[in-house]
Amino acid sequence: MAKLTNDIVKNAVPEPGKRLELRDDVETGLIFRVTEKGARSWSVRYRNAAGEHRRKNLGSFPSVGLAKAREEARKAKGAVASGADVVAIERTSKAEQRRKHLHKLAGLADAYFIAAAEGTHKGGPKAAPKRASTIAEERRIFDKLVKPKFGDSAVANITRIEIREFVTKQAKRAKSNGRHCRNIIRQLMSFAVREGVIDHNPAHDIAVAMPKIGTKVIKDDDLKAVWLACQRPQDVEDLALSQLMGIALRMAAVTLQRGGEVVGMRWDEIDRAARTWLIPAERMKGKKAHMVPLSTSAMALLDEAMEAVIGSSDYVFPSPRSEDDQPLDRRAFSRAMKRIVKALKIAAATPHDLRRTGATLLTSERIGFPRFIVSQVIAHGGDTGGAAAVTGKHYDHNDYLPEKRRALDAWAALLESIVTGRERPSNVTPMTGLPAASAAG
Repeated sequence: MAKLTNDIVKNAVPEPGKRLELRDDVETGLIFRVTEKGARSWSVRYRNAAGEHRRKNLGSFPSVGLAKAREEARKAKGAVASGADVVAIERTSKAEQRRKHLHKLAGLADAYFIAAAEGTHKGGPKAAPKRASTIAEERRIFDKLVKPKFGDSAVANITRIEIREFVTKQAKRAKSNGRHCRNIIRQLMSFAVREGVIDHNPAHDIAVAMPKIGTKVIKDDDLKAVWLACQRPQDVEDLALSQLMGIALRMAAVTLQRGGEVVGMRWDEIDRAARTWLIPAERMKGKKAHMVPLSTSAMALLDEAMEAVIGSSDYVFPSPRSEDDQPLDRRAFSRAMKRIVKALKIAAATPHDLRRTGATLLTSERIGFPRFIVSQVIAHGGDTGGAAAVTGKHYDHNDYLPEKRRALDAWAALLESIVTGRERPSNVTPMTGLPAASAAG
């Protein structure tokens, strides 16, 4: 114990890997703590009426200086001398504030999204954090559609009929909106049950119209037109498309990965020497890391992306509208594809249709790969069962890498043939890439 001074608390440094606690001999019970990471804070220790040890946090340094910390410690000890347990009172107050916050749906949603990021939003031994992209999309739907209707409503007063009528109204505008709103409200209400806000979930068993399962395979002529429009958008009348967005769409076509995975591609996921792209588990729909072999065409697109970006970024496809370093928005990816098909006056197509088209042609007689290998290319983990599924999920990120590489090389060769009009060589495995000069012809 020593008399603390401003210089002491400012310069105190703990031993490596340990924390440091200094006790003040001026104000008994006052403690100054420095963690191994350098965080500095004040607290005061006391015993309550039952003889139990308590520690009350007084704030962090330098926001709370030495004089203020001593003053707050005296106040706390004075309250304790009068019979109050200041820590218990503080806990009760925080619990009441949280209860009031959870009472309305907007407050419940705030708590839910925090819990979802931590993985505590639902019970069970397999509870895990939601992906950041999933939380962001759910938050967007809530803020845009659900909050204006129910945000200020008491959770306990929201009825099943109100939810059903709201979901039906949203589904009439767009089937996906109805489904997303129902799902988010149902998850929020389940969270409310677990938090003790309500006794049952009024959003259970509310039916919504399901979207049609996509079946579109893009025809060769349309695929060529889309590719060339992405490559030279300035040559297409009334098409607003950035160079980087065009590269991203072509990357989706070449690699056959999901749009969200493509726009979120980071440079540290790329191994140029090995010509691979390792998508981490947290960015994958199946929550399993996925190794994507990169064809010569994909490598060339990486070079194009590097030249197209002004400045530095952790992302291959950074957003031009974000002040901090963020990737292209997934919804902007889909909107860009809509603008392309509209400007080209061709049949409607989505970025996901590029993925389906490649997968379909890979198993067709034009290439002829087994469906199982194609499922590995597009990361359909459900096609691997039993012990192999466990190995693939937890240990082996290189599942069928040689076979996937041959498949994606073969697909890139066929794609090159489609967009350039040149005949494929008899052996489709060796690649010549998709050079800009030839693809524009």
